[in-house]
Amino acid sequence: MIDPVAHAKAYPFPAPDHSYVFEAGNWSPLENDDFDVTGRMPVLAAGSNQSPEQLARKYADLPDIGPIPVIRGRLGDFDVVYAAHLAGYGSMPATFQKSPGTIVSVFVAWFTDPQLQRMHETEGNYSYDRLTDVWLETNYGQCPQEVFAYTAKVGCYNHKGGCLSLAEISATDRKFPSATQSEAQGYLRDRLAVGTDLDKFVAEHIEDNVVRVGRVAAMRADAIEIGYPREPILLL
Repeated sequence: MIDPVAHAKAYPFPAPDHSYVFEAGNWSPLENDDFDVTGRMPVLAAGSNQSPEQLARKYADLPDIGPIPVIRGRLGDFDVVYAAHLAGYGSMPATFQKSPGTIVSVFVAWFTDPQLQRMHETEGNYSYDRLTDVWLETNYGQCPQEVFAYTAKVGCYNHKGGCLSLAEISATDRKFPSATQSEAQGYLRDRLAVGTDLDKFVAEHIEDNVVRVGRVAAMRADAIEIGYPREPILLL
């Protein structure tokens, strides 16, 4: 039995440092260009969607939905930062944010229509957007001519007047301070429930929807606007 608080604090969950193929709850390294993306949509993964562990949870009841190529890459003038909301399972999740000069490590997941539909169903706090004016390099296969991403509806978590990057996701020339999930939860605790034990604080917004809604409202009150150009496709 997974401890809910430990699970929340483990976000964004383990991800390999290379491309891979996810299928039927398992994954294997992808070390060449021998995969076909015809008819698939390239979607940038921020936060937990980079992790095979999280994909296994999201597709657990669809074991026959087919393979998903997940290609390692680099995205210029962006960073991965904490969003201004809390997931139902207690984590402070991620979103992309504009960051001139930063190059952040990303994955591009190539989804079929059914795979993409399931992903949409798991991204209720986000919009699904087509990004414009993007510099992206990938390790294998074609670099997509257009790329899509999930953007936090309420914007970015405000940490001392600026964004807060995910320490677990590597980047060069990072402009924002970074923090682990536990550190970010600690910052939020110090704003909203100073003196509370951190595990107790996280457990409260896992177990009590009223508490979580109140905390999210406080986070939204001073959220930082998303700064990158994009074309909204779906409000999820």
